[in-house]
Amino acid sequence: MKVKLLFWFGLNLILLVQTKAQLPNEVLSDSTDWVQPINKPFNFSLNNTNYMRNTEYFNRIEEGRTLFGYQLHPRISYRAHPAIKLETGVWLRHDFGGNNPFTTALPTFSLRAKGNYSELIFGTLDGALSHALLEPMLDINAVITQRIENGFQFKFKRGALKADNWINWQNYIEPGAYDKERFTAGINWNLRLFENAQARLEGYYMATVFHQGGQIDLDTLQPFLMMVNDAVGVKYQRKLSQDVHWFVDANVLRYIETSDSKLYPEKQGLGYYANLGFANKGFHIMMSYWQGNHFISPGGTQIYQSRSSIDAANYERNRQLLFIRFIYNKALYQSPVMASARFEPIYDLNNGVFDFSFSLYLSYRVSYGFGKR
Repeated sequence: MKVKLLFWFGLNLILLVQTKAQLPNEVLSDSTDWVQPINKPFNFSLNNTNYMRNTEYFNRIEEGRTLFGYQLHPRISYRAHPAIKLETGVWLRHDFGGNNPFTTALPTFSLRAKGNYSELIFGTLDGALSHALLEPMLDINAVITQRIENGFQFKFKRGALKADNWINWQNYIEPGAYDKERFTAGINWNLRLFENAQARLEGYYMATVFHQGGQIDLDTLQPFLMMVNDAVGVKYQRKLSQDVHWFVDANVLRYIETSDSKLYPEKQGLGYYANLGFANKGFHIMMSYWQGNHFISPGGTQIYQSRSSIDAANYERNRQLLFIRFIYNKALYQSPVMASARFEPIYDLNNGVFDFSFSLYLSYRVSYGFGKR
């Protein structure tokens, strides 16, 4: 009865609220500005993200927690050629209440080469939510806890095809180390199948491969591990008026362990993920349904997983979740400051548990060129 009432309430609220066409994470994504004047070879940019994310979770899979603080990423770049850019900076994260001035301080450096339809990045990547992976495959908290990725990235966009391919090297080891090397490789390919003034249909395929291993370590505690997650999906979106859009998508996800770690009861699993959303200017509302069977993703949002991050003994073969998401994005006072407020109730259909999360993000970005060629 509670499930029916929750579904009825969410559906009627969606139909009553005229609401843009997708869950908007642009406020929390990273990209590089290539539009600076070529006669000004140097560029200074600052990316500041202020976050407060609270998960009021009381389930057995993911613990509730609060992330509250800010990030700073000042960078200076040099345009050595119209298509070549060197970029260096420092990424700082401070969590309020911590003992140290900064929870994390990391140097960043990128060599970027841009073609007519492509961009190659070596060093610090456009990572985290910029990969635009589905939440069961990419942790929504990555923008706070794992925003900096380093490795290699190749992006391509021409006509109906858009692709992101990358490798994120997460743990480097020396010979004789008592640890394992770890990296994640990923792809996200999107193909526009149909588009006119009112409607758009697209299909996509995305995959990640997590590797833990190496040949030069002395670690005998952590097993060799190779895990693959992939997803195929279609998305249809339609414009109702100048400001009002709606969309629906359906996705099938897989989990496959190709190693023999014996860490999990099953080496294969499936997930089904569907979304229905409406948007009106900066206000977005979306309903999501998730069903996972033995689904595990090492980089995914924890609440979708069959394995528990609280107690290894807690393993749920089948997970069924219903989400209702309310998101409001707005530029403040016509300034570079963007605000994103989110409220996301979650109902666990199998266990009868009601959880929710709420978040507030303030993002400030500024960039200007200087110097003479």
